[in-house]
Amino acid sequence: MGWPFVGRDAELVAVRRAVRGAGLIVAGSAGVGKTRLVDEVACDVRLRATAAMSVIPLGVMAPFLPSVEPSPLAMLHAAHDVLRGRVVVVDDMHLLDDASAGLLHMLVQHREAVVVATLRSGERMPDPVVALWKDELLPRIELPPLGQAEVTEVLSTVLGGAVESTSAKRLWTACAGNMLLLREMHFAAEWVERNGIWSLEGPLPLSPRLVELIEAHLAAVPDEDRRVLELLAFGEPLDLAASEALDGLVVVTDDGLRLGHPLYGEVLRAQCPPLRKRNHQRYLASVLDDPLRVAVLRLESGTADDPSLLLTAAQMATARGAVALAERLARAAWAVGGGVEAGLLLAQVLVFSDRPAEAEEVFAMVSTDDDSPVVRAIRAMNLAWGLGRVEEAAGMLEMNAARVNLLFDAGKYAEARAMLTGEEPEEAAILAMIDAVEGRYVGPFPEVPKREDHTLAWETTRFAEVFALSLHGDLAGAERIAVQAHEEKSEWDSMRSTWAVARAGIARARGQLEDARRLLREARTVRPFAQLCLLASIEAMLGNDARELLAAAEKQVPQGMRPSRYGLWDARIWAGGTSPFEAAADFRAHGEFAAEALMLYEAVRLGHADGAAARLRELAETTTGLLVPVYAAHADALVRNDSAALVAVAARFEEAGMMLHAAEAAAASGDRALFSRLVAFCQGARTPALALMTAPALTRREREIAALAARGLTNREIAESLVISVRTVDNHLSNAYAKLGITTRGELALVLSDDSG
Repeated sequence: MGWPFVGRDAELVAVRRAVRGAGLIVAGSAGVGKTRLVDEVACDVRLRATAAMSVIPLGVMAPFLPSVEPSPLAMLHAAHDVLRGRVVVVDDMHLLDDASAGLLHMLVQHREAVVVATLRSGERMPDPVVALWKDELLPRIELPPLGQAEVTEVLSTVLGGAVESTSAKRLWTACAGNMLLLREMHFAAEWVERNGIWSLEGPLPLSPRLVELIEAHLAAVPDEDRRVLELLAFGEPLDLAASEALDGLVVVTDDGLRLGHPLYGEVLRAQCPPLRKRNHQRYLASVLDDPLRVAVLRLESGTADDPSLLLTAAQMATARGAVALAERLARAAWAVGGGVEAGLLLAQVLVFSDRPAEAEEVFAMVSTDDDSPVVRAIRAMNLAWGLGRVEEAAGMLEMNAARVNLLFDAGKYAEARAMLTGEEPEEAAILAMIDAVEGRYVGPFPEVPKREDHTLAWETTRFAEVFALSLHGDLAGAERIAVQAHEEKSEWDSMRSTWAVARAGIARARGQLEDARRLLREARTVRPFAQLCLLASIEAMLGNDARELLAAAEKQVPQGMRPSRYGLWDARIWAGGTSPFEAAADFRAHGEFAAEALMLYEAVRLGHADGAAARLRELAETTTGLLVPVYAAHADALVRNDSAALVAVAARFEEAGMMLHAAEAAAASGDRALFSRLVAFCQGARTPALALMTAPALTRREREIAALAARGLTNREIAESLVISVRTVDNHLSNAYAKLGITTRGELALVLSDDSG
């Protein structure tokens, strides 16, 4: 399996430019990818210094020296003659012997050779090597660790498919952007492919070679210092005394000592004998004062017998959204006498882990007439949303906000509005949703305080805000909330998946169809109705047959949930050929004017502007939706065949971040340059409106040269990189400009930004 070279475009350009000058020094930490970078450089001589050869004069030059050993001076002259006039790549230059270092310094100083070298940052090295950059004979660049995006790209390339973002982040965090460590973990990992997405199963992978590499760093540590490292592995950060022998292995932070690299802890925990591990955990549990950390250590060491501690820790884990840990702690508290309080907390955690039947089973065992209104509301919502027992749920509700929420779900907006008292802060969020549905929302979304006894359920308030903002047309605001919520849920699988679907809906509205599809494939929802609806519409917009996805969604339509109709109608329109006017009529009959406008605009996109224009103008005047006036303007411009008005509509959609709508308006306008720039953001969309003006395809060579030009390379640099003439580069770029309707490199970067980003 090949190992790709990614994420180093700027550094590669710098190295290739250096070959045309005196050379370059690439510095960085061990395993960061220095050797991989210079391996991309064509050279005449490649030298690899080693610690073993560093004690032998001219040892690294041995392959080029006479077999019969002459005088040292003659050997130096022989090495000089071999390297003079050549491009020389030297790996691990800090390990050179003094004679070899002096020779290379002399060659660079007198411009007799081009030297491109790597060295490990922070290592002691021969004075002639230091003088190369200190005396400004060669420039020096630092090669940083790869970022999360580059690590994800590497893994996707190696695996041949998209990688789950959580898995990619786990490996990036563990390897800290170090390519050597990433490679070792990848080959030891248990990868599983689901729906075209690769995910990491089980614990963080540690290959034998990786363990050996890390143990080599730890081998010289005395026993007492090893104990400090092991304690940190099980309980960092800690306020411990540490000797100077641990410099580099530990770091000092504001909250105490931490291990210097995430993998140190993984290896130390894996290698620690069971009895010593147990003793470390018991000791840490006796000295720490954080209830959550202490409870986890007690569980791990088999000494968790205090229900009060476990319950407190479970509540802390719940507040942090660590629901898997909260469930474990709540079960432990219940098992050792935590009583009703532990059982109720466990039931709530199960509700928000998307396990409604298990949650109701626990509720039935522990609930009493003394349950708080919040607990009763959560149980009722679980019955209604999770098990479809709406009437039973309504009968146990005490919180007015919860009653109003059920009416909203049923589409009884007038009744819901009439029941609002304003006494509970959650009511304001429901009112905002009703206003958004009816086209009355003006914002801002109300501030709803997070109750200490309602921490998990508070997540529904964030969903309410995203729902209201999305319907209102504030996609940027909705996206900010959804992205933050999704990224926060690394320890809450069910909610992470739910937010992934929410993000996908926003991405689809923006025209980022591939991004939306990736998010949906990554989501592991228990009830995938919304996921299937979105996938069906997205696949259809990508030009694929999505009828099977639509059929699967039709089998799972939630009963009595009006908001679920939005995605279903959308899927029916795009994947099933249903008339958007039928959907618009349904929403109008229920007073859902924001959704009516959306469906009428789908009619515009599908070529029926004449039938939608008049009603869209009316909705633009009578509702508050931010984008409804743009929908109406698009319909009117199409009816009048007004090219200038369509260009203006495209600009308004682009400003709102809705690139697919903008490209569709540009296609109808006939402005090829505008269309070519906008369609590059649409990630393979193939909608009827785009077919009005399909972007001309570039040849493979044209696209290759255009991509390099977009990155900032000159025509001569492109020619040297691809080993072709400058004239050939000029011709291919001219052809690409003509096909794309552009004239400058700046426009080229915009047109190709989707491919190169």
